[in-house]
Amino acid sequence: MLQRNRRETKETCIDVSLETEGSGRIDIRTGIELLDMILTNMGKGASFDLKIRARGDFQTGDHHTIEDTGITLGRAIAQAIKSGIGSSTVPSGQSLAAAAVRFGEPGYRGEFSLESESFGGMALENLSHFLRALAYSGGFTLIVRADGGDDSSKIEGMSIALGRAIKRALKDSGK
Repeated sequence: MLQRNRRETKETCIDVSLETEGSGRIDIRTGIELLDMILTNMGKGASFDLKIRARGDFQTGDHHTIEDTGITLGRAIAQAIKSGIGSSTVPSGQSLAAAAVRFGEPGYRGEFSLESESFGGMALENLSHFLRALAYSGGFTLIVRADGGDDSSKIEGMSIALGRAIKRALKDSGK
């Protein structure tokens, strides 16, 4: 099912196209290397076709672009998935990451700590802002955790696990 969503503010312009019956074709351009990697891993983990274009006011930092991308993608997901529960555990390097989602009841809990302040052009404090915005705008509870390994391994594992959990929730919903 193809979903499109757009968000335009003073600081950003985000366009999302999401096909839940896709094959994992990903085309992401946010201007933030790490955010592109996170979205790519989520899309591939879910086997969704995902196209995202983001323009942001980077003079003020990356916060607005990251959060608005989470809001816009979350709204597209909410259009496609109304109910369902899914979870996934993914090893990545020396890290073990897990994500669990439940649609119909927004909430967020992140159980991970990152060592660096920034990575891949992204302030890592904004990862939780992205995940919270995604979950609340998507209409689902998200619990995500990662232990062991370096920041890159934790983030990769969590983003793949999140995509897989969302795909499993879609299947659980009967769509």
